[in-house]
Amino acid sequence: MTSGLVSPAVTPSLSYSGLNTTELFVTYGFNSSQNRTFFANDSDAYNSTNSTTGPEGPVRPPLPFEKWQEIIIACIFSIIILGTVVGNSLVCISVAIVKRLRSPSNLLIVSLAVADLFVGMLVMPLASVYELNGAWVLGPIVCDMWTTTDVLLCTSSILNLCAISVDRYFVITRPFQYAIKRTPRRMGLMILIVWSLSAVVSIPPVFGWKSPHVPYKCQISEDIGYQIYATLCAFYLPLSVMILIYFKIWRVSSKIAKAEAKTQIGSFEKGAEFLNRPSHDSGDSNILANGCVRDGNGNAEEESALEILPKRTEPDRMRRRFTIKSLLPRNKLNNSKETKATKTLGIIMGCFTLCWLPFFILVLVNTLCGPVLCPVPDQLNAIFLWLGYVNSFLNPIIYARFNREFRTPFKEILLFRCRGINTRMRSESYAEQYGPMASHRDSLRPPTDTIVKYNSQGHTVVALRNGSANGSRHSESKI
Repeated sequence: MTSGLVSPAVTPSLSYSGLNTTELFVTYGFNSSQNRTFFANDSDAYNSTNSTTGPEGPVRPPLPFEKWQEIIIACIFSIIILGTVVGNSLVCISVAIVKRLRSPSNLLIVSLAVADLFVGMLVMPLASVYELNGAWVLGPIVCDMWTTTDVLLCTSSILNLCAISVDRYFVITRPFQYAIKRTPRRMGLMILIVWSLSAVVSIPPVFGWKSPHVPYKCQISEDIGYQIYATLCAFYLPLSVMILIYFKIWRVSSKIAKAEAKTQIGSFEKGAEFLNRPSHDSGDSNILANGCVRDGNGNAEEESALEILPKRTEPDRMRRRFTIKSLLPRNKLNNSKETKATKTLGIIMGCFTLCWLPFFILVLVNTLCGPVLCPVPDQLNAIFLWLGYVNSFLNPIIYARFNREFRTPFKEILLFRCRGINTRMRSESYAEQYGPMASHRDSLRPPTDTIVKYNSQGHTVVALRNGSANGSRHSESKI
């Protein structure tokens, strides 16, 4: 049986360390220059496989890749690291220099960006060098510091995602009550809790809850108790909370969108001509904050959002021509909002789960099954680990790229046009509300806006003169 498993050039020998221990190891001699020891039946020895020793002590493992493979892998690592650092730096700088981004909700995004930024600066570079060299040469002290930082930052990134989901849940389900409590101080307290929990997960190996060091290897503590504790607190519990919360967010958002869709009128696009003459309508119309028109009886009727585009005519003519165009059918708008919300939630949960779930499943397999019964290639372990790191690369895209308020700051910072960025942000915001031809300077004297109410008796035109975009009081007149 032994000859069928071991080549004739290799001489196996069985060694017993004593009758009072369960440790059993088999040593294979390779040309009398080195040997490889495989442990069994010892929880500590499970994690000490593949340690190569020679006459003068441990022998450094050979390089795992050929030269061309190293170049390709190094380029991939460089792209991930550079993208992680640049993307998360853009998030932090944008919130720092743009006033409208300094909201309590964005503090959680900044905390997430800081965690991911340090993952790209402190964790990924050493991890890439370790993978390319195939051996750890910086000693056990640096190894402990690196692994502790790795667990701290990755756990903080995951818990920040969980905190963002909790924040958004309260924003949707309790908008008025939570708006009062959503202060920078409370957001800071939530961030402090996130980082404190991350420290509680990462610090125990520093105080001895870890497996013995293996020469030329640097791994997170593979003690079974710590592995179960860390994986539950750092991933499985936050993942369960996020799935539950995002499911509730999706359900509430769907109900709100469907309820609003039932109360809106379909789209329409009409042209109309009005004369500048005194109105003889008997009823008065009041302007609501949401752009609807209320009749004299106080009944709010459903209206589509309208954009009034004045056409150029001769100045001496009393007649004005207006094109009344629906900006977007509200029923379609609501449907698009529902679809977009569902899609965004799917992207968030999909990317997070895709990046981290394979790695943590592999951790549990290695912990509960062991390398002897369930051997896992080192290459697969490295791929799943870097897949988790990629989540720090994707977070700026998910939480900032799809947020319209971050697009302009990103572009301006990358083009080194930070001066005057707040003015351009206000101009862009005004243009989004009043059309691309409008400018922020017009906010001091905005053009006349007209809301048209159609009914069985005709139409009533309410002109907003000397108004502002922030919903201040307007003077009303009939045209």
